[in-house]
Amino acid sequence: MKIEESFRVSLLVDFYKNLLTQKQRKIITDFIDNNISISELAQIYNTSRQAINDLIKRTIKVLEGYEEKLNLLHKFEMIREKVKKSLEILDSKETNSSNEIKKELNSVLEIM
Repeated sequence: MKIEESFRVSLLVDFYKNLLTQKQRKIITDFIDNNISISELAQIYNTSRQAINDLIKRTIKVLEGYEEKLNLLHKFEMIREKVKKSLEILDSKETNSSNEIKKELNSVLEIM
């Protein structure tokens, strides 16, 4: 799994972990956040590598399904960009920047 994919899955787990089963949550967290290999997970859970691999793939699919329906990660990323832009405007020290900042911050409220 690529670093970008791992990071996205880690964020999805952060947002939707409470919607996963305990087993899904534990294995995906060990795999993504604790960097435990599929082989090691198979030994820990006394099962095959294929079973662990299948569970990880299904769990990622479930997480993506939640994101498709609820869009929490997408909204979070949009809010982060709006706040970042507001901070850049503040850093520019333009005299007329308050209206731009208000516009950006109001758009954050619309996202929520």
